Amino acid sequence: MINEIIIHVGMHKTGSSSIQETFSNIPMEEVEYLSLGSSNHSGFFSTLLSKKPENYHTHRRNGLNKTQVRELQQSYMEKLHTVLQGVTKKIALISAEDLSSSSNEYSELEYLKDILSPYCRRIRLIGYVRPPAGYMQSAFQQRMKSGGKKIFDLEKVYPYYQKSFMKMDAIFGKENVEFILFSRDSLHGGDVVQDFASRIGVTVAPSKIVRTNESLSLEATALLFVFRCYGGALEGYKGYNRDNNLLLAVLKRIGNKKLVFSEAALMPVFEANHNDIEWMSQRLGSSILEESDNSLQTIANEQDLLNVAYENRLAIWSLLEQEEALSRSSEGLAKLVDRLYILHAKDNPPLQLPEYSLFNPAQLESIATSNNEPVNVLKILADALEKNGQQAVAQSVRQSKKKASRLIGESSGMQAANNKHSDLRK
Repeated sequence: MINEIIIHVGMHKTGSSSIQETFSNIPMEEVEYLSLGSSNHSGFFSTLLSKKPENYHTHRRNGLNKTQVRELQQSYMEKLHTVLQGVTKKIALISAEDLSSSSNEYSELEYLKDILSPYCRRIRLIGYVRPPAGYMQSAFQQRMKSGGKKIFDLEKVYPYYQKSFMKMDAIFGKENVEFILFSRDSLHGGDVVQDFASRIGVTVAPSKIVRTNESLSLEATALLFVFRCYGGALEGYKGYNRDNNLLLAVLKRIGNKKLVFSEAALMPVFEANHNDIEWMSQRLGSSILEESDNSLQTIANEQDLLNVAYENRLAIWSLLEQEEALSRSSEGLAKLVDRLYILHAKDNPPLQLPEYSLFNPAQLESIATSNNEPVNVLKILADALEKNGQQAVAQSVRQSKKKASRLIGESSGMQAANNKHSDLRK
């Protein structure tokens, strides 16, 4: 029998990915990280424990139907029992931050306890608790990244500590549940991975710690917010997660500022949840609130995010240049023209308004009469970018113009040679 099963319950946005990627890959003498298909056990247990697993967000987005999910749930149950029966070390380790979600029901954690108890002498829970402001900023980003509700409502991303953690005390016993404030001063060595290692009796060399940074910049978050709100909703389909991850990987290249909500935006939420904050502070033995972030740019409402997105609209062109580097082929040139088409779509009213356009009236007229000649359009675009202070992007566009000119010349020369060869054959 296993001496102890330790469950790392998150919470979300407290370095869980680093904990999972580190401990699932290092050798541990007395601890076995359960092999359940992924280093993050959240999806596994959310599927296993739920009465309606088909409603789990990952399954919905990937287009799985009820029958498919129920079959998956049954296979997970069989897998868990097989894995637990095969544990040979004193301690088994599970890491699933979704277990700390405020939406989880008591019955789900009770079911988890019933499943694990026959295999071990003790179940111990370890959770890291993030102060509300920092959590809400990260949770808002996560909501945008995963395609969640497209509204600026900070109450929706408040952590609700009692709903998340009180049931753990009640089901597993307060003496078996350990909560730690997620702050540098509260963590062993100022690091969450080292702190977790010390609590489970494992030594981790600094070189073996896997660092993950899943956050987006303020600029990227604002652009993603606009995309989620106005880009059209996507129905769940197989491969959604893959496509969404590709989008996020590209957006991570934009910006360097941190998303910080203003005190004016946060305080009404804190006041409405005063009792909840007080409960968590008492449970930790210290205040859960942190000092205000003194960032120069803070976000108070949806319009602030829209303004940031508008200010960074030109960064999209830079990304397109990186993603669609002009190849030495007609196909590459066609892709570039396709990307630029919206710049001179005659039926797009906002293009004709100076406040929505890079171009002055003369440039707009030149684009409209360019007959889709890519070299001409690229030159006009580069000039407009340069006048708008986007020298680096303008230089990239000029490089594309040179490549396009060369490709067109080569294509014309090849066509002429082919025509001449055809005439000789005649």
